[in-house]
Parts: sequence; C-alpha cells; structure tokens
Amino acid sequence: MELIILAAGQGKRINKYLKKNKCLLKIRNKTLIEKIIDDFTSLINLDKISVIVGHNSSKIRSQLINYKINFIYNKDYKKKEMLHSLYLGLLKTKKDAIVVYSDIYFSKSIIKLIRKGVSKTIILPINLNWKSVWIKRKKDFFEDCESLTYNKKFYLSEIGNKIISTQKVMGQYMGMIYFPKKSISKVLKIYKEKTFYKKIHITQFLNHLLKKNMKIKCLPCKSNWYEFDDIQDIRNFNK
Repeated sequence: MELIILAAGQGKRINKYLKKNKCLLKIRNKTLIEKIIDDFTSLINLDKISVIVGHNSSKIRSQLINYKINFIYNKDYKKKEMLHSLYLGLLKTKKDAIVVYSDIYFSKSIIKLIRKGVSKTIILPINLNWKSVWIKRKKDFFEDCESLTYNKKFYLSEIGNKIISTQKVMGQYMGMIYFPKKSISKVLKIYKEKTFYKKIHITQFLNHLLKKNMKIKCLPCKSNWYEFDDIQDIRNFNK
C-alpha cells in the first residue's frame, strides 16, 4: 500500500494571513501533514509515502526532514487544479494507493474503516455528519456543498455538481480516495484523454470516471472530520 498526500497548492485564503501552507498549520501541537503521516503509518503497513509539493516546497521538505518521504514536485501548481497533483502521484504508484488531501483533520477511526474496506474497487469515504461540520465552519450549504448520491449497494451515482437542494446530498467527499492497483492505469488513461482536466476539480473528475463506467464504492463515515479552507475555519475549529 502507498500513501499519496496532495500538498502543492498555495492555499491563498490562509496563506495571505499566516504566510504558510495549509498542511503546515499546527493543530494540537502537530502540523496537519505530520498527523496524517503518523496516523496512517501507525495503522497501515505502507510501502511508500509520496508528498506532492509545489508552493513553498522547501518549507514542507524541512518540516518532514525526519520522515522517509518521496517528494514529487508539481511545477504546474499555479496553473492547474489539485487533480493534476493526483495524476502525478498515481503516475509514480506501483501498488494500491490511498490519496489524501493535506488540509484536513480527522479521526484515526476513518483510516481503520478504509483498511477494512479495501477491495478491488475504488473506495470513496464520505462524511454522513457533513451538516454539523458545515454549521460549525459557518458555511452555506448551497455555496460550498456538492452533490453526492449512491445506490443501495453504496456505489457512487453522482458527485461534484452544484446543488439547489440537499436531496442530492447523501454525504460529502472527505478528501480521501483509495485506488486499487488495477484501476490506476485506466484512471491515468482517462485523465490524459482531455486537456480540460486542468480546469476541473477532483470530484468533477470522479463524476467523469462514472461516465466512463468505472465503479466507485462509497464508504459512509460518522467519525470526526474537519477541513481548513480559510482563516475562519481555523477560528471556528479553535472555538
């Protein structure tokens, strides 16, 4: 199993106040990225940890100097969305992989669920308690949420679209995806088919994978999870 952490973005809404990458935010005496690495390594036997870097890459490398990390530099981090970092990470992957955003704080029980749910299908952990998280973060459901629906067998049917009602929100994407080795080559091939992918988000790409008949199984979670998107998220978390 390999762990891929996406940490190339500028995180402008936090960076302009704190002058640091979001993954280097210290929450309870540990940076977000260190907590992610420590939590995963404590529960899963990882063959490799890759961190996709871009903005202020030297600061992330310095922070992780005591870890054995495979750093991948995303030279296009200013021009392309996070999806390109995911592509670069999967391009160097030779085994099953878990891709994780670097600006999230979550319970280790989510990792246990992923470990237990490992299969031959792409797995997408989803947050069932998303409403309480959005209320705590003081986010507008219709501005900040995306559609996410799945069928009775928990296979994803739609994700990544704007909503006008919460009826199409059965949960929210958590910034984590498990890719079995056998799916990776097909995902990479689909990514390379269209140049417009540099302009879309990962959830929209997942929706496109569905249209290409790729199966994605949802893993419903009720464990603690939080995202740091702007300075207000930090203030609300501390409250």
